[in-house]
Amino acid sequence: MAGLELLGTAATLEALDDLKDFAGKAEYVVGTNVEYAVYVEFGTSKMQAQPYLRPAAERVMEQEADAIAADAESTEEVVKRIALAIERHAKEEVPVDTGNLRGSIEAEKV
Repeated sequence: MAGLELLGTAATLEALDDLKDFAGKAEYVVGTNVEYAVYVEFGTSKMQAQPYLRPAAERVMEQEADAIAADAESTEEVVKRIALAIERHAKEEVPVDTGNLRGSIEAEKV
């Protein structure tokens, strides 16, 4: 099962790289500034991983990206709408919410 997850993640990252090449200067980052977020996403030696960002990106790329692209008027709009969709899904999927983590997830233009 872990191998399948890695393949899915690799495919998602490859698709995001392809989109980056296509979009040119339209770049967004979806993330959080909460210090413990990385431990929730990847786990620790004492805590199992509870991914929320990677599954959100995979979900959007697999299920929504084509519809977003078909409905957008520019590549910049495609990238922005995909980033906002990833942000929305990550907020829905975040397993730990102290009030800080969910609220800190955001898509930001770079």
